[in-house]
Amino acid sequence: MDLFDRSSLTTEYRYRMTIVYIIRHGETEWNLKGIHQGHMDSKLTAKGEKQAEGLGNRFLKSEISFDAIYSSDLGRALRTAEQICAPIGQEKIIQEEPSLRERSLGNIEGLTYPELADRMPEDHKRHVTGDPDYKPEGGESWRDFLTRAESSLKEIALRHDNEQILCVTHGGFVSMALRFCLNISLNDKRRFSIPNTAVNVFEFHSESGWRLRTWGDISHFKNGKILDEML
Repeated sequence: MDLFDRSSLTTEYRYRMTIVYIIRHGETEWNLKGIHQGHMDSKLTAKGEKQAEGLGNRFLKSEISFDAIYSSDLGRALRTAEQICAPIGQEKIIQEEPSLRERSLGNIEGLTYPELADRMPEDHKRHVTGDPDYKPEGGESWRDFLTRAESSLKEIALRHDNEQILCVTHGGFVSMALRFCLNISLNDKRRFSIPNTAVNVFEFHSESGWRLRTWGDISHFKNGKILDEML
């Protein structure tokens, strides 16, 4: 079955779910510098712009459109959503959704890992271990973030029964989506990549919950090189 071909599903199966595309924003300047972004922001790099534009052209070629489009209200996600939606003529239906934001990292936002280790060694120690209950001052723990991500996506999916929607968000959010879909514990070290603008497709079934259809598809890239700096 073609990744983008919903029509090949049986009628009974097709009308019992919502299809949700969850996309991480394009590469940013702070991604390249290894700076923690969280709720702070940085611009897309030239490569990030091309990643988003390439995905939009891929959707155009595959005749993909969406019944609704949501984006985190942070600039890097909004810019990505605009670039994706321009080729398919749907940029005017983008809705800003603050609940799709990246994990809030509080007082470690704007710092590199070496800077964090130098200024707040205890925070650095807990942060790099991936402790699900570590909460930076003014920020969220992974456990808090997982709860927010799961609640947000379920609420959005329930608004769009039997529709196909797009959510443009952040690497941490995409990671949480995979974890709650596949029941991967927060205590388990991440063993999957989260490429910028990769296609991740989930199904939401009101009776049984989430199911993964596609993960990490970057066939719209000219080469397979990816940047994956997250924990």
